[in-house]
Amino acid sequence: MSELVREIVEVNAAISGDEENPVLTVEVEGLAPTAGWTAVRLDAHVYITPPEDGFQDFDLVGDRPSDAAADALTEVEAAWEGPLADWCIGVRVHAVDNMFEEEVYEPWDEEDDVAEDEAA
Repeated sequence: MSELVREIVEVNAAISGDEENPVLTVEVEGLAPTAGWTAVRLDAHVYITPPEDGFQDFDLVGDRPSDAAADALTEVEAAWEGPLADWCIGVRVHAVDNMFEEEVYEPWDEEDDVAEDEAA
């Protein structure tokens, strides 16, 4: 059975693709409480109604080893990629001891801002 890992260390979120088909990519580094965790992944929360704050929530989860394992914090990584919801302005990743938020920006918006500044 899957469970949350101990701690989030770093979160990187980015948008790729184009304005017609934007893709959200989330990469996370975390710490599991013991060695030997498998199937570490990001599970996206599913919403009936989009969250008011515009943040897509994820859980960093994995499968604890069934046998005895070294009782030491162990680095784990996971990534998720999927279509960007039109309401999403950032991601929030949860673990047992903490959570991280990372805002995301559409790369074509930055180019539009630069073009507007140059035209002014």
